[in-house]
This record gives sequence, C-alpha cells and structure tokens, in this order.
Amino acid sequence: MATDICVKIGRRIRVLRTQKGWTQAMLADHAELAREHLSELENGHKEIGARSLQRIAGALNVGLSEFFEGM
Repeated sequence: MATDICVKIGRRIRVLRTQKGWTQAMLADHAELAREHLSELENGHKEIGARSLQRIAGALNVGLSEFFEGM
C-alpha cells in the first residue's frame, strides 16, 4: 500500500531536522511555528500548507526542490 503523502512529508521533515541536530522545538522556533503543529506534521496527522512548508524548508536551509528530492 502506498504511504500517504502527509506521512512522507512528515518523515522528510524529521530526517532533515535530525540531520541538523535540531529538536522539534528548535525547528519550530526557526520556522515560526508552534512545536505542537510541527509534531503533528512530522507524524503525518495534519496536511501541510504551502506557507508552513516554505517556512520549514527555509529554516532548514533547503530549497523546495531539494526538499522533495529526498522523498
């Protein structure tokens, strides 16, 4: 069965975040998002909006094309 896109995006966020050695709180702070919201995104429980995706990618210093390459 195909993995849901929300789960795939959440896993990608987690991989990029942990590669930087950041906690969820650190990424949430840099992306100006609530840590609880970031947790729900990482766990695939919520769909990510374009603005949140842009904030997260920017905070992680990756372009959107690079973000999706790893999926």
